[in-house]
Amino acid sequence: MALIHLADASLTRSGASAPALAGLAFSVPAGETLAVWGGNGSGKTTLAHWLAGWVPELLVASTEGTATFDGMPLTGRRPADWATDIQYVGSTPASHLTGCAFSVAQEVAFGPENLGQSPDAIRQVVNTSLALCDAGHLAHRHPASLSGGETQRVVLAAALAMQPRLLVLDQAFSRLTPAAARSCLDTLHRQVREQGLAVVLLESHFDLAARYADRAVVLQAGRQVASGTPREVMDTALQHVTACDALRVAQAARAAGHWCPDIPAPVTPLEALQAFAAQK
Repeated sequence: MALIHLADASLTRSGASAPALAGLAFSVPAGETLAVWGGNGSGKTTLAHWLAGWVPELLVASTEGTATFDGMPLTGRRPADWATDIQYVGSTPASHLTGCAFSVAQEVAFGPENLGQSPDAIRQVVNTSLALCDAGHLAHRHPASLSGGETQRVVLAAALAMQPRLLVLDQAFSRLTPAAARSCLDTLHRQVREQGLAVVLLESHFDLAARYADRAVVLQAGRQVASGTPREVMDTALQHVTACDALRVAQAARAAGHWCPDIPAPVTPLEALQAFAAQK
C-alpha cells in the first residue's frame, strides 16, 4: 500500500468559489521520493500543507476525492497527531523555530522531549540528526545567531529527529547553496533507501529534485498537468519551472531535431554535459 495516496482529489479554501487544487492523482510508497514541480501560484504550498495534515485546523478548507496517509484520511486529525508520522519543512526556516531554545541542540531536542523519550535517546537522536544535516558544529549556537542556510539545516535536523515516515519539503533548501542542498539531499536519499522514508519535494527549480525523484507531478494553477518519471514529465515541467542552461540547451536541441535519438533526454546537468560530449 502507498503511504500517500491521492485519487481525483480536490481542495477548496473556506469561502472560495473554486477549488485551489483539483484532479490530483498520485501515490508515494515508502522508500520513494516524489517531485512536485510548479511555478508561483501553482498550488505547491497548498498541497504541501494538505499532505502535512493541516486541513482543516491550520488550513481551513473542504476536500473531495481520496487523500490518505497509510489508508487513513489526511483530514480530520490535529497536526500534532501527525507529528511522529509526517514532518513538514517550508521555505522560511525561522518560522519553524520554537523560540524557546537557547541552543541548536535544545531546538532539535524539543520534539523528542515532548514525546517523553529518555535523555539518552534524545541525546542520540539529536546528535544523529544534526550530523545527517552537516550541522553538528552548530549544536551550541543560539538559534537566533544562525544564517538562513544554517537555520534550514537545523530545521531539517529537527524534523528528522522526530523520525517521521513522511517528509514534506516545500522549497526547503532555498537558503542553501546548490552544493549544500545536494549534500543534504544525498543524505536524505540514503535515509529514503535505508529506512523506508517517503519524501515529497515541492520545487520551482527542476534540477535539484530531478536528481533524486522516483516519480514526479507537475502543477499549473492548482491542476495536475503531468505525471510520470522525471524524464517523462520534463518537457512539461520546463514550461513552468526554472532549470539550468545545460538542460534548456538540450531541450532546444531536441526540439530542433539536433539530438541523437539513441541518447535519452538528460534530466540533470551532469547528464546534459555527458550527452553533449557523446554527440560528436
